[in-house]
Amino acid sequence: MACSAPSPSSPSPGKGKSCAIRLEGVSKSFGYRDVLRDVNLEIPAGSCVAIYGQNGAGKSTLARIIATQWAPTAGRAEILGHELGADNRQIRRRTGMVADQSFLRSELSLDENLAFFRSVYGVDGEARGDELLDRFGLARRRKDPVSTFSQGMVKRANLARSLLHDPELWILDEPFSGLDQEGQELLKNCIREFAAGGRTVLLVTHLREIGRELAGASIEITDGYISARTGLGGEGGS
Repeated sequence: MACSAPSPSSPSPGKGKSCAIRLEGVSKSFGYRDVLRDVNLEIPAGSCVAIYGQNGAGKSTLARIIATQWAPTAGRAEILGHELGADNRQIRRRTGMVADQSFLRSELSLDENLAFFRSVYGVDGEARGDELLDRFGLARRRKDPVSTFSQGMVKRANLARSLLHDPELWILDEPFSGLDQEGQELLKNCIREFAAGGRTVLLVTHLREIGRELAGASIEITDGYISARTGLGGEGGS
């Protein structure tokens, strides 16, 4: 599915669907080790796309590049109409990321953590945070240090943190890890609602059944290459 280039000031699709993510020849190396190799990819805005692959295949590296956490070794990318590398600050303001690192300060309370991220993203008032804490079942623990949270509660808090600034692109790297059944169902509903609102979800997961349940498209990464894609056009390699 080809998509047109989006305007940063007008993310809604014009003629056809606009691209939330466009990668051209993106590669990433660490020393002599090639982790991503010549990745070409277009993801239309409003899509939920699952990324599959074995451990070490490069799927988390791809997610971190799109989230501006790591720079590619070669190639170029546009995220939400902004050039990766030149406009990383704008990309971050419009992107939410959940990965193995929570970004939360364990010695601070959940309220204090959210206050910090409100200042980072320029979020006015506490209403958005209050809504998310209620949604993720964390309101009664908001005054407690994050260090006292279980693994599942830390994951829920991290999910709330990632949505605090109402992003347009939600990047989730193994988000179901550490969540109980209730938390998993809650996250599934959040992903559905997020995508139904015309926003874009990138779901890195080894849980293929959940990926098929939630995502309308998928890609498979093998040894740093896109070895298969479904629902995005260009079946086969990258």
